[in-house]
Amino acid sequence: METSTRNYKFFPGCLARVKLPHIEKSVRVVLDALGIGLNDEPRFTCCPDPVVFRSASRHDWLRIAAHNLARNGCETILTLCPGCASSLAEAAMVLREEAEGREVLAELRQDNHEPGIPGVLHFLKVLTEEDVLSRLKGLVRRDLGSFKVAAHYGCHLLKPSVAVAFDDPEQPTSLERIIHAVGAQVVDYQDKLLCCGRPAIDEQTSQSIAEHKLNCLKEAGCDLLVVACPFCFEQFDLGQVVIGRKKGLTYGLPVLYVTQLVGLAMDMDKPALGLGFHRVRPDKILEL
Repeated sequence: METSTRNYKFFPGCLARVKLPHIEKSVRVVLDALGIGLNDEPRFTCCPDPVVFRSASRHDWLRIAAHNLARNGCETILTLCPGCASSLAEAAMVLREEAEGREVLAELRQDNHEPGIPGVLHFLKVLTEEDVLSRLKGLVRRDLGSFKVAAHYGCHLLKPSVAVAFDDPEQPTSLERIIHAVGAQVVDYQDKLLCCGRPAIDEQTSQSIAEHKLNCLKEAGCDLLVVACPFCFEQFDLGQVVIGRKKGLTYGLPVLYVTQLVGLAMDMDKPALGLGFHRVRPDKILEL
């Protein structure tokens, strides 16, 4: 195991820690193998949600996000959830640049907090930095060349683009760079940048969007779908089972978190990557 070359304050978010702990574990073991150290902060709360919560009260959203940022001083925060990264990065921008942000900072000082405004990154941004990507390629031990892998970016990983400042929001390549780095084949498909549908309040709308994307992926003939968001993972892993039961369909499309794909390529212990907890088991890749 390599000595960590850099360290970040780790923000796991709510969904992965509570419902998908195997996803969090895969992020931890892969980043550790790549020399990325994660420091835990037990006082972190929900980011909070950048859509529903902020719609209810922008001021409360900003204040809660500011509390999380203040817990951290100046150490850069690394998240495993794009929603958390988006929410915290946008809040940091508001705190730095807008009058409402200055008001919230003043409120925190009255509560005896000395707020900091650290940088906020999703782990994929670190994973695709040239030195880390080069290290990753050097650790590949398993041949994944026969697998056709599609990427789903979701919404918050790339937007709001001014705040998250990561990849091209219209033509992203970060997930494809990881797929290439581990030696697998990249498969393109229709409506790749469409939302997974999870944020839709109406269940039927949510499932219709997911069904459309699943049909596009099926037509493209991919073996695996790779995601970098816990909500997108659950929407496609569990969601395809729910949709299949309602429609009498079987998609059988394994969904991997990007760190699970990387860990498999590194020939890491499969139970440590949490691959036994998927609703759609990636049996073909597990046979390698």
